[in-house]
Amino acid sequence: MKPDFSKLTNVYIQPGEACFTVNPIVVSTVLGSCLSITMFHKAKKLAGISHCQLPNNRNCDSACHTCSDPWKYVNCTIVHMIKKFDDLKINRKEIEVKLFGGADVLKTSHGEKKISTVGRQNIQMAHEILSQHNMIISATDVGGRFGRKIFFLTETGEIFLNRLKNDG
Repeated sequence: MKPDFSKLTNVYIQPGEACFTVNPIVVSTVLGSCLSITMFHKAKKLAGISHCQLPNNRNCDSACHTCSDPWKYVNCTIVHMIKKFDDLKINRKEIEVKLFGGADVLKTSHGEKKISTVGRQNIQMAHEILSQHNMIISATDVGGRFGRKIFFLTETGEIFLNRLKNDG
């Protein structure tokens, strides 16, 4: 059951977007194969959430300085999110990181179960980049066959999740 968010400003992020705030709002998004990364610092109440579409941008440098669309790609999104926290001198060990999405929402034939889908690649990339930056993931709800709608409470870092039925 979704709590009453009516007293909070509601922000919806689209694929390829992110939201950072120190204000108490609720940010929502709908995910299929896309991946949402949330980062939250309890003491400073800094919250960030992204909606990434693809695992990586091979046309930019490893630090994603040359990325033309950083919120679209998991690798660049994580680098840019971490930088926002680093710029405020927040210890990375104090950042609560959560991952959502990466579902295999499109039907595959029986023999294709082992293929590396976009959802699976998004999840794998997030784990790799977060590990490279010594970030610990505190919660995940990733993979599977069904999409998700998530609600991120930026004041507490809490996530409320609804699984979406796949009628296809």
